[in-house]
Amino acid sequence: LSGCSQQILQRTEAALPLVVQWNELALAGIREEPAIRAPAVSRQLFLLHAAMYDAWTAFDDQAHPYAMPPIKLAAALRTESNQRNAISQAAYRVLQQRFGRLSGGDFKPRLRRQMARYGFNIATAADSTTAAGIGYLAAESVLQKQADDGANEARLYSEITSPTYPRRYAAVNDADWRSDGAPGGAHFDPNRWQPLQVPYPHTATVDGRKQYDPDRRSDYDIQVFMTPHWGAVRPFALASGAQLRPPPPPQFGSSTPYTDGKGQRMSNDQAYRAQVAQILQLNASLTERDKAIAEFWADGPRSESPPGHWNQLAHGVSSRDSHTLAADVKFFFALNAALFDASIAAWDAKRYYDYVRPISAIRYLYRGQRIRGWGGINQGIIELPGEDWLPYQQVTFITPPFPEYVSGHSTFSSAAAEVLQRFTGSDRFFDGVSRSGQDIDNDGEDDLLGRYVYRKNSAFFERGPSQDIVLEWPTFTAAANEAAYSRLIGGIHFQDGDLRGRVLGREVGALAFERARNLWLGQ
Repeated sequence: LSGCSQQILQRTEAALPLVVQWNELALAGIREEPAIRAPAVSRQLFLLHAAMYDAWTAFDDQAHPYAMPPIKLAAALRTESNQRNAISQAAYRVLQQRFGRLSGGDFKPRLRRQMARYGFNIATAADSTTAAGIGYLAAESVLQKQADDGANEARLYSEITSPTYPRRYAAVNDADWRSDGAPGGAHFDPNRWQPLQVPYPHTATVDGRKQYDPDRRSDYDIQVFMTPHWGAVRPFALASGAQLRPPPPPQFGSSTPYTDGKGQRMSNDQAYRAQVAQILQLNASLTERDKAIAEFWADGPRSESPPGHWNQLAHGVSSRDSHTLAADVKFFFALNAALFDASIAAWDAKRYYDYVRPISAIRYLYRGQRIRGWGGINQGIIELPGEDWLPYQQVTFITPPFPEYVSGHSTFSSAAAEVLQRFTGSDRFFDGVSRSGQDIDNDGEDDLLGRYVYRKNSAFFERGPSQDIVLEWPTFTAAANEAAYSRLIGGIHFQDGDLRGRVLGREVGALAFERARNLWLGQ
């Protein structure tokens, strides 16, 4: 995986479709700016593809723009070259304005080289009578429309208050494992999220368990809820982040009835304990295949976060189906609109329920007991104290810095699968024949679509696997479900955080696709 993280594509850029080329540049920017994570990534990609879509609408008789004033170029100007110019100007402007100031120093020159390769002069002003000017106008219209959407991009997505969240987020539990507000402490709430002490890389030991000196503050960082305001960001298709909010997760200590994500009835407390026990069991029986699945879906093999990963998978669908320029514009617009809304809906639930992560729940329930589990880097499955349990994650990323319920991976992945299925008219993914036009597994060959070969000794979290492991997904749904389940294997989500996230993602994807489709149909 580490070799893939720096690699973009083995095909020459000129061989890639125009929209995919610009998307690849965006994904490169994401890889180079790891501080911008999934919610912000979904928004950045939405800005990019909304701008390209709006530029394209000037060349189509019926399509309505998302943000740009309605403009239709004269028929004589609606050439393929002008379409490519307008779409490229829109992409360049968004990437230059939004990604260029965040990514490495070479990013802006790369954008200019891309335009030079196409033979397009870079537009410097809006002009509704020229292709270049329309592209500029499309980008500016989208950027202005989203400038006040509540994301707080101007301050790098830091927390802000709003009518939805009039007070800043404050964690109920404590990061210091020795305090009264941590598992085992009198004031620990086992139903609420606990920020964690996360060791800096230089403090991690070989086994990943004795990671830092809790008395030496320079050894570790304390988690802060990432983008706790995101549930109040203005969505694309949803009325609000709360529109589709799922029912609450199971509550420890409550005898009231509870119906879980599989339709099983029991008390809240029984469901809580059962779902915690499931994660414990999965962790104690990890196979090499389990580990490959957990690592592959963690952030994607090229570290682009879940929204970026699903864009990369969509590149292969575009190649398989021989998309026209117009098809790609619409395809990626709908996909990224759904991923953007998925981020808002998932984060609304995370903030509203503020639910506990497995690491805190397991260390609470099994404190003082001997259990079996993953022993840390290269230690295999061992017996250990319940209060020392670890999820199968990197030592310096023990668990994501935000509440559990619902799973962002489940929501993102199911929303993406819904759009892919609706746009293509089929759930079909891997067929054993179609090629993706990409070499993501870095073997020098065009990958089969819907397939990833996890190479021997290529693991990222620890040594392994001992042989190649092939991951295949016959359908988009199968891929989305594996992505969702990977978070249980990885020890950072519970059953209902996963299953409710899948339902939420499907609902979000359907609404986003319908709104996008109505726009390009002029309805």
